[in-house]
Order: sequence, then C-alpha cells, then structure tokens
Amino acid sequence: MLTRNRKYKRVLQITIIFSLFIVLLFSLRFSWLHYFSFSNEAEINKGVLDFEQIQNTREFKMHLDGDWVLFPNILLISKDAMQSGTSLYSHLPETWDPYIEQKPGHVPYGSYYLKIINVPDLPIIYSLTIPASLSPYTLYVNEKYTGSHGKHTLNPKKPSEDPRPATYHFQLEPGDNEIIISGFHMNQHLPGGLTTSLIFGDSYSIDQIKWYSIIAQIIVCAFIVFYALCAILLLILGVKRSAVGYFLLLITSLFMTIILSSDKLLLSYVKIDWVSSAKILQFSYAMMLLWLILFFNELTKKYIKTKILNIFAFICFVYLLLIATMPIDFIYYMEFIFYMLFVITAILLTVFIYKIALLQRKGYIMLLLIAAALINHSVFLILNHFVTTSYTYYPFDLLIVVTAFLAFWFISYFYKSSKSEQLASNLQQEMYRKDDFLANTSNELRTPLQHMLSIAQSLLAQKEQHDLRLLVTIGQHMSFMLDGLLDLIHLKEQTIELEITPVNINQIVTSVCDMFQLAIKDKPLKLLIDLPADLPPVLADENRLIQVFINLIHNAIKFTDEGSITIHAKVLGNQLYISVIDTGIGIEKSKQSLIFEPYEQVDANITSQAHIGLGLGLSISKEIIELHGGSLDVTSIFGIGSTFTFSLPIAKGLKLGQSESSLEQSNNLSKYIFLQNDLTEIVQELAVSASEHVATANPAHILLVDADPLSLQVLLKALTTEFYQIETAMNGIDALAKIKKHSFDLVISDTVLPQMSGYELAKQIRQSFSISELPILFLTARQQSEDIRLAFLNGANDYVKKPIEYVELKSRVDALIQVKQSSEERLRFEAAWLQAQIQPHFFFNTLNAIISLHNVDNEKMEELLLAFNDYLQMSFNFENVDLLVPIDYELRLVRSYMAIEQIRFDNRIAIVWDIPDNIAFSVPPLALQTLVENAVRHGLLSRPEGGTVTLRIIEHAEHYLVEIIDDGVGFEKKLIDPKESVGLTNTEQRLKQLFGVTLTIDSVVGKGTTISFPIPKDNH
Repeated sequence: MLTRNRKYKRVLQITIIFSLFIVLLFSLRFSWLHYFSFSNEAEINKGVLDFEQIQNTREFKMHLDGDWVLFPNILLISKDAMQSGTSLYSHLPETWDPYIEQKPGHVPYGSYYLKIINVPDLPIIYSLTIPASLSPYTLYVNEKYTGSHGKHTLNPKKPSEDPRPATYHFQLEPGDNEIIISGFHMNQHLPGGLTTSLIFGDSYSIDQIKWYSIIAQIIVCAFIVFYALCAILLLILGVKRSAVGYFLLLITSLFMTIILSSDKLLLSYVKIDWVSSAKILQFSYAMMLLWLILFFNELTKKYIKTKILNIFAFICFVYLLLIATMPIDFIYYMEFIFYMLFVITAILLTVFIYKIALLQRKGYIMLLLIAAALINHSVFLILNHFVTTSYTYYPFDLLIVVTAFLAFWFISYFYKSSKSEQLASNLQQEMYRKDDFLANTSNELRTPLQHMLSIAQSLLAQKEQHDLRLLVTIGQHMSFMLDGLLDLIHLKEQTIELEITPVNINQIVTSVCDMFQLAIKDKPLKLLIDLPADLPPVLADENRLIQVFINLIHNAIKFTDEGSITIHAKVLGNQLYISVIDTGIGIEKSKQSLIFEPYEQVDANITSQAHIGLGLGLSISKEIIELHGGSLDVTSIFGIGSTFTFSLPIAKGLKLGQSESSLEQSNNLSKYIFLQNDLTEIVQELAVSASEHVATANPAHILLVDADPLSLQVLLKALTTEFYQIETAMNGIDALAKIKKHSFDLVISDTVLPQMSGYELAKQIRQSFSISELPILFLTARQQSEDIRLAFLNGANDYVKKPIEYVELKSRVDALIQVKQSSEERLRFEAAWLQAQIQPHFFFNTLNAIISLHNVDNEKMEELLLAFNDYLQMSFNFENVDLLVPIDYELRLVRSYMAIEQIRFDNRIAIVWDIPDNIAFSVPPLALQTLVENAVRHGLLSRPEGGTVTLRIIEHAEHYLVEIIDDGVGFEKKLIDPKESVGLTNTEQRLKQLFGVTLTIDSVVGKGTTISFPIPKDNH
C-alpha cells in the first residue's frame, strides 16, 4: 500500500513538473509572437491604401493584407500596361491558383497592383518585405524598378532559385503612389501567388523585425558551432563514444535546418534552386530526427528498453534514403510522412522520458524539459504549415532541446564519474580492508599459534595443568576465528541450514550473561537482563541464536568501558524484538550503515588490540537473523551509546523441549569460554612465584600493558620463569596510574591500546622519565619502517615484532633491565662519589677550626672532633651506594654536618628540627645531607648575618613530606644551572627512579628557599 501511494505521488510530481514546463514554454512562445506581432492600422479596399488611416507615419509597420488588384498571366511594368489586360481583386494573403489558367509546359505568372494615396510629404524611407512565395519576381514602385529575385523566363529549362524573404527600401512621393509586383511561380507543388502577408512600414521598424529574426538565428548557430567544436575536441582527445558522434551529427543537422528555413541565411551566400533546397531541408530534418533518436537511445539505454526507438530510427533511415533517391514530386506528395515522423518522435521520446522520470534517474528534470520543448516545437511546426504566423525566427525550442540534452549528458557523466570515483574509492578501501583483514587474520592466527608453541615449550620443562588449560583456551580462540571465516563463506554461498525449534530466550540470555560476568568483573560495568518472565518462545536455531547473542554482547563489552549493558525484549505483533543496549563509545552516523559489512571495524580510529578482530561478528549476526526472517538494526549516538535490535518470529502454539535444553546450551556455550578472559588463577600463581623470588633475590619490577587478556596470560607465563616481579595493566590510563604509584624497572607495552595508544603512553612516560630512568619495550604487529620510527620518536628504547619469539623477548628484557639498573647504580655511585669528594677548603677549614680551639676551648674542640669523625665515617660508608637507607641514618649524617658548621660559624647558623617521633621510612642515601648543605652554603652563608635552616617531616595519609627551609638569600629558579647543581640533579633523578617523585623548589630572592619532596608510604 505504501509503495503504491509512493508511486502515485511520484507520478503526480512528474506530471506537475512536465505541465509546468509545457505552460512555461507555450507562454514563452506566445510572448515572442505577441512581441513581434502588430495590428493593421489601415485597410486595403479595391486595390487602394489610404495613408491617412496610419496614425504615426514616421514609425509604423503593418501587413498589406486586403484587396489587391491581380492581373493573371500579365507581367506589369507600368500603369499603362494595365489597360491591356483583365484584372480582378485578390484578398491577400491567398493563392492565385483559382484565377490563373494552368497551361501545360508553361509556368504560371501574374502581377499584383496596389495604389497608395494621401502619402504625406516626409523625408522617410519606406520598406517592404516580400516573403518566400513568388520566384522569380520583380518589384516596381511608381513605375521604377526597385528590386527583384531570380531570373524571369516563361519556359525555364532548370528550376529557379529558391525563394527567400527579402526587404526592399524606397521613397514614396507626396500624394498618390503605385506598387507593382510581377512574378512567376516555379514550384507547382506549393500554392502560387503571395500566400504570406507582405510587411510594409518605415525602414527602421522593418529592419528591426528583420534583424531580430536574423540575430536570433545567428545566436542559435553560434551555440551549435560551440557545441560542435566541443564534440570535435572530445573526439580528438580520444573519447570514442557513440554518443559524441551522434551528438555531433545531430547538431550538424540542426544547423542545416536553421540556415535553410525562416530567413534562409544560406541562400544569401549560396545560390540554390528550389528543388535542391527543398530536398536538403527535408533531408536535414529527417537526419535530425534520426540522430536525435540515436543520441537519446545511447544516453538512456541503461534505464529503459529501447527496441521501439531502434525500429523508429530504422524508419527514419529508410525515409532518408527515399529523400535522397526519389524525385521532388515524391517528397511533396509524401510530406505528411515527415510531419508524422516529427510528431511521433516527440511523443515517443516524451513517453520514454516519462518512464525514466518515474525511475528518478539523475537529470530527469532536464529530460522533462526536453520533452516539453519537443511537444511545443511539434505543435507550432504543424501550425506554421496551416496558419500564417510571424516569420520572425523563434530560437528557443531547439536550443532548449540541445542544451537540456547536454545538461542531462553532463549530469549523467558527472554522476557516473562520481560513482566511478566512489567505486574506485570503495574498491581501494575494500583492498585496504582485505589487506588489513589478511594482516589481522595472519596476526590473529600466527600469534595464538606462537602462544601455543611457547606453552608447549614450557610444558617440556614443567608439566602444569594450568599450561594445558591455557593451551586449550588458545586453541578455542583460533577455532572461534576460523568458524567465523567458514560461517561467512557458507552465508555467501547460502549453504547454512537452520534447525528451527521453539527457543526460550530467557534461558539463553541468562546463560550467555553468566558466562560474560567474569569478563567484566574488573570493569565498572554492569550486565543487566530486562526480560519479562512470560516472554514467549521464538522460532530459531538455538546454536545460531547463541552465536548472535555472543557476538552482540561481546561487541558491547569491547566498546563499553563503564556503565551498563542491558538486554531488553518486547513483543510487537508476531515478532519478538530483542535489544542489546550499551553506554559505550557509540558509532558515528556516517559509519552506522557500514558496520554490518564483512571485515568492517566499528571505528577505524580505535587502535586498541581489544577492539581489533576480523570484523565479521556483526555481518554474520545480521545474515543469521535475516535467515530467520528477521532484521538486525542499530541506532547509536556517538559518545553516548548504541542499541542493536533484532527481531525473531514468535513460536505460537508450540511448546519448548525442556529436557535437553540446559545440557544443549551448556555444550553450545563451552566453545566460547575463552571469551571470559579470566586472569585470576594465573595472577595468583604469579603472586606466589613473585613472593618466592623476592625472598631469594631483588627482582626487577616489570609493568606489562596489553589490552588482550590472552596475550597477557602468555606473556606472564613466559616471564614467570625468570626472577621478575610483574604487574599488568590493560590500558594506558591504568598503566600511568601504576607508574605514579610504584617504581618499575621496565614497561612492556603493546602499541595499540584502548583510550590512549601505546605511542601516547610512551610520550606521557617520557615527560617524567628519561630513556635510562624507565626503559620502554614496544610489542608491535606492525613492521613498517614508519611504525618503527614512530615508536622511537615517542620514546621507546626497543621493540619486538609480533608474533613474539620468547627467547628474543627475554634477551631484550634482560638488556633493558640492565640499562635501568646500570643507570641507578651510576646515580648511587655518583652521589657517594660527590659526598666522598669533600671540598678541600671544607676539610682544611674544619682542621683549622680544631687547631684554633686547642688550649682555647678544649670542650668545643672535642665536640668538633667527634662531629668531624662521625661525618667522615658516614661519608665513606658503603651504605651510601645502597638504593635506600633508613631516615635515622640519614638524619645522623645531617646532624654531624650541622654540628661542624655551627661550631665553625658560631651564631651565624641555626637549625630547627621539626621531626615527629617514631617515624620509620627510607630515603635515598645522602639525599637530605645534600639538600641541607646546599641550603647552608648557598643560602645562609651568602648573608653576613647567616640564618636558620628548618628540617621538617610531615606525615600524611599516603606519604611523608620532607621539607628543607632556609631564610637565606633565595634565587630565581630559572637561573639554576644543572651543570653547577650536580647534587640537586642527582638527588632528583634518584627520587624519580625510586618513587616517581621530583623536587619541588620554591624560592623568593631575599627571603629564602623551600625544597620539598614526598616519600610514598607503600614504598618505605
């Protein structure tokens, strides 16, 4: 019903458009005729025209219609000759055939006489236009020869020149004047005499009419020449299409019809007899019809069946042969055939154009305009044959036809070009997608295979049940991907057979959701079932229905990081509509129509390994649902979520087979267990393994970042044979959070991750850690040089190509850990070396102070000696090369140093100890002493009066905050030179490596400096 209504609306729309074009073109034609028409101001009675009837004698134009005096079979030259012949009145325009005796072998001839009276005495040149009627003829005004056309002869041996409209200019004398037109009628097939109105007026008005007509024809000819040159240029450029040739021949024929009709412009330069002219004109019109049909046929053959047009084109071709071979008598006798061909062509093309318009093809509006112009031209062509109209040339109909054809042609061409470009683009995208598909398939199959080989190799060394289970899981993963490929092939070949039975939707949804609960346990995501308890069973293949639910829910989990996934159902008529609603990333409007295509990814911008697959799930699900007689659709808002809805027929009057349902579902779901991505068991094993290694060694701390849980499991198993302490993260944000919280020796990351890519993760890490402070090892399936270059540009130390050779992986991991540990060792020895390099002046100044106190203040000398002894012992202690030392040990060193400086500088230096009791944490060795010494030397001693240093430790919930505050000279932070501040730089690098923290420096010139840093509690 909807389709029928839509069709009626389309028919009505096309009819209205076509009618508007018809009305518009007819209105344009009548406006043109009205503009160039004029009413007769004077009447001719009994061969006399009274000039006083003309109101404006200076500027006028009129038809000389009325009673002229006709002298049959007499050629008048002057008034005197009128006495010798009989005369009668002929009401022009009319034929003289009834009045002239036809003699065999003789050409009919006669003379027309008109007397003009009461002509005013004005200096005006008058003009008379004689249409294409008599030929040859002679014009006399007041017995003076004024002009003629052709050569007079009573017995012509060959046809005379073809008559054409001619305008003659002359002056009239005041009072009475006479006009005589004497002529022959050579073409016996047309009515003789002046059958078309003569036009008389002042020369300006007559020339205006004449030149309007000629200029209109020249403009049309200019357009045609331009179109012809374009067609020739296309042929020269090698566009060998039939349409171009037909178009060129069409406009050439049209050009010939224009220059041989109306004003007959060709006859102004080439003398052609009336027989040749008539045959050429008829031939040109018939050629124009033939090429018009063939051109239309060529342009529209893809839209409609054009057998009738081919037949009609053959008829036109036969008519052309007849025109070329038959005598002129046949052409005039069969003239009705020409008019029939013209009218039938217009009708046929209009019918076919209407059909094309109903198909809503591109450019059909132009075709409707062509049809309207052809109908308009045909109607007035026939009218001109029977009714005398203005001989001023009307240029628009045929020009509209040709131009509209060109417009339709160009619209079709550009549409086809656009489609070709789109097809080429789609083909290229399809090629890329095929390449990506092959690359993904290769990677998806090779990686699990490599995992299986790795697990098998580990089984040779240690037989563990979990390794066997992991091997089975990987095999299930590979089987699942291969099943998807096979399903796609079977769906394309339509060889899948469904086992339709009544199925309980509640049971299937509950089982599938229970299976996926483990997959989302570490996500802030809820899997909700919103199904009515009395939901009717549906007619479906249970295995395939489970496959659809698995695909849709697994797809929703992949693209939803937080929120909920809801399974909802409702009954509408005989169908059950089931929706899987998620609050995930959503799908852009422009891509929603593509996601059901094979190999199509939901979003090409997503670079997560978790999101990468073969791209077959949605395509297969849609095909399966359609095999059930339902449909699968998506509605989505980008950034908000998606809803996938499919329909299935309700099983009315059928009962469920309850006995085997649960067992069958359990068997059907077993092959999807690998989708649970459960890492619980392996994480527990890692914890036990790590605790054993920690007890015996100082393991390297590694962070694994990969969005694929299966890959994480295999990497974990491969690295647990070594003495590593391993933590995992499944996205870049979690990885950054763990890096801020813990100290790692190495980050191993995939390049494709959710939320942020591996490259972006590396860039973020490099903002806090150099390549030696925290090495990064990339795992990448991409092996192009540009991808490798991008990895290094973003801060990677090294990369390993997938599928991974685990011997290579372990070698590179060990090498990078050694780089990190070497860097730490260098920093520790550097700090110890800096402390050991006691400045000579400090050493000698302290000794001088001891000597100067001898026998002066022995008690203070003894105190200084003890403090100096403690300072030297602790400065050269090997604990200074350890990673961490207790805070008490570090404070003892600071107290020794401050005791020496206070004794040396007496009251210039003071220290405030703001330290809570019973605190216990560790710091990098020599960290506090370096900062306190910096405060004393560069802050306090730069002032003559000295100052105070405050050492403060504040306990917070998650960390201890250490502050060294002085009221010295202060400095501008931007003036710090790392080369001169080796102690500060070294201390900050060690803090960053161990705790991921940096020094905070707050200094005001003239007021002092505060340097602080936090020590996380979970690292003490």
